[in-house]
Amino acid sequence: MVEIKNIEHVMVYKDPELAHACNQVSIVLLQNGELFLGFNEERYPVHADSGQSCFIKSTDGGKTWDSSTKRVIWPYTDNKGNWDCAFAQISDGTILMHTRVCNFIAPRGIHSEGDQTLGMPPPGMPERLKRQTGYAILKSKDGGKTWTEPLEVNTSPIASSALGPYACGGSGAGHIIELPDGGLLMPLDGTISTRDVTTLESEPSRCFTLRSDDGGDNWEYWSTVAYDPAGIINFLEPGMTRLKNGRLVCLLRTSHRPNRQDNMWFTWSDDDGITWRPPKRTSLWGYPAAMKELRNGRVLAVYGYRKAPWGVRGCVSYDGVTWDIENEFIINIGGVPIPKTGEGPRTLQDMLIFGQYWHIGYPSVTQLEDGTIIAAYHEYSDDDQPIHYLLCTRFKLE
Repeated sequence: MVEIKNIEHVMVYKDPELAHACNQVSIVLLQNGELFLGFNEERYPVHADSGQSCFIKSTDGGKTWDSSTKRVIWPYTDNKGNWDCAFAQISDGTILMHTRVCNFIAPRGIHSEGDQTLGMPPPGMPERLKRQTGYAILKSKDGGKTWTEPLEVNTSPIASSALGPYACGGSGAGHIIELPDGGLLMPLDGTISTRDVTTLESEPSRCFTLRSDDGGDNWEYWSTVAYDPAGIINFLEPGMTRLKNGRLVCLLRTSHRPNRQDNMWFTWSDDDGITWRPPKRTSLWGYPAAMKELRNGRVLAVYGYRKAPWGVRGCVSYDGVTWDIENEFIINIGGVPIPKTGEGPRTLQDMLIFGQYWHIGYPSVTQLEDGTIIAAYHEYSDDDQPIHYLLCTRFKLE
């Protein structure tokens, strides 16, 4: 059995004006010892997937986070946003950020001038015809002080846009992985078809990798990680890491048609991601996952737990391949508040707000030299109007 100890929950960042939800984190231990936490800052106080990528830093191992270090990496505009960012630092010190890009028609601008009595844009949102229109990567060679202009990522043959709202992306906490030969792998999910991905007639989502051999400037399709030719299982949001023995391991979020969230599935590769074992169902329920090989050789997965009692959980594998529910442990419980206006969704306001409350977690994980593990994630605050904010949990495992 795995024992979690020295648990400490730390508030990382909450918008002081309660005007912008902050969510979907990606944490990196930089080469200089700083903790770098990237995240999505929404343009609204609710989750809308049209915001901007930001970061904040800690210089004391995640015990405190300095709000003065918060920076916007790629600002949103009146009709464009970016979200679902993930970060990695490669051997030459460059920090890489990859992110999804969306465009939409917003005749009333970034902030709606309409009825704000609900503390959010009116029903229907001012974002008309919002679609993911691509994928991009940005680089920083000075620890995040400055960033390159966005470089478009070629995801072909995976669709970079679709008739549905999303086509290519879903990286979750999918950090770019650097291989011994200098190649870079980017784990993603998506579809080849550009039909509406929400319909039963459409192609199911697959998990795949892109590869770059020039430091991230150019990318090409490298391998299919998991795909169901029967069209029943959607493989989504791959949580992938490379072990010291060279094996790539990956936990996969899945949904089964017509409408069932299933346990996570697992696969691995022993040839740097060229081929992958047929995915197998694990006993772990939750999504999406982030993975990290610990200093003692065990492999840790952390993931959101979006049902009662809610929260974030972790599981340890002793070989990186065998995942057993007996080795699961709780990192945090809760994060889903009850609407202040009633015991359940009754009014329009309740319905609009309560309908998003399941969206918690999206954890990311790293480990300090002293063995302390840092799991970062988002949940809802207990304000009168709950809002996404960022926190981390520091702990050790025995």
